[in-house]
Amino acid sequence: RKLGRGKLSLPAFVFDIDGVFKNGGKYAEFGAKAIRKLQRAHIPYVFMTNGGGGRTEKQYAEVMNEKLSQFDSERRGPAEYVRENQMILSYTPFRTHLTHLKNEPVLIVGCPRAIHTARKYGFTRAMALSEYARRHPTMNPFKKGGCEKDGKVITTGIKERWNENFRAVLVFTDPQDFFEALQIVTDVLLSSRPGEQEFEPSHRIPIVFSNPDLLWKTQYAHARFGQGAFRLSLEACYKARMQAMGLNREEIDDRLNDFIQFGKPEPAQFIHARTAALTQAEGKGQDGCSISHFYMVGDNPRSDITGAVRMQKLVAESKNERAHGWSGMLVKTGVWQEGDDTMGASEIHGNVVDVIDAVLKRHKREIAQFTNTIEAMRL
Repeated sequence: RKLGRGKLSLPAFVFDIDGVFKNGGKYAEFGAKAIRKLQRAHIPYVFMTNGGGGRTEKQYAEVMNEKLSQFDSERRGPAEYVRENQMILSYTPFRTHLTHLKNEPVLIVGCPRAIHTARKYGFTRAMALSEYARRHPTMNPFKKGGCEKDGKVITTGIKERWNENFRAVLVFTDPQDFFEALQIVTDVLLSSRPGEQEFEPSHRIPIVFSNPDLLWKTQYAHARFGQGAFRLSLEACYKARMQAMGLNREEIDDRLNDFIQFGKPEPAQFIHARTAALTQAEGKGQDGCSISHFYMVGDNPRSDITGAVRMQKLVAESKNERAHGWSGMLVKTGVWQEGDDTMGASEIHGNVVDVIDAVLKRHKREIAQFTNTIEAMRL
């Protein structure tokens, strides 16, 4: 027997990670239990984080599988809770949306792992900001190796060559050295050869951010600054520097338009997640199934919930009866605190297990019909 596509359907989940399954490096004990419930019910699900730590999707999935398995009472041998194709990191869209830059020189901002991921994505001429700073050691007067304010004289012994000519700056993760990134990125946005000419009016390159979150949840009691804080700081410093150079307001605003944003709540991120979930649904049973509704589960109203609300608005505006609806499900295990704006969340739950239980109960007939059909096919 074949499972007719479109005749049967299932709900699908899109999960944030930080503040839902973990806080910083500490994973929740209920994480594995939550995923087991979905696997038993054949539910499509993907993970979509505004982080990634510079890892590839495969590397992040391997880390999650290892961490979640530590709390899995049902585990009998190796366990798999997430696969590479179920993982959407903050910078995952760079791979497909920035193909025009893959053979161009680009400056990579982020942790040490980020440059390796950039190259695996196909950015063949990528250079890490730390490498650029090493080539031009006087750009940062507060370098860890010695501070000019302490009387240190920096000598390289070689003539510097300012021939990198970057075509874009790609911010994969929060910078390893916040001040150094602020200073050098500002320099690079102003000039293709900062050490020779401070400002080139004709020099314009985009800077692409992967994560707009001002705050994120770590093991600390309260939320910490994220990549969004770096963008705000950079915008302020870049703007102030241009004002000091005498640029007028129109010129400054025009240059600030070179700032491009990816990450939740941007639609591009949610479209990636939707595509990944639909691909999973097509592989269910012998002939796939459709998705009846998407549930975005997250702890950050401004990224997770706002994104889900925007997707639902797009669905409503499309007037397409076959379009998939979205609901934002807010959990209390992360950034959001009682009294904060929910940004239009459909529901609020204690944790991700509570959300899954509520959704499975709501769709129990749909799930039972699908499960019964799958079992009948095996007979």
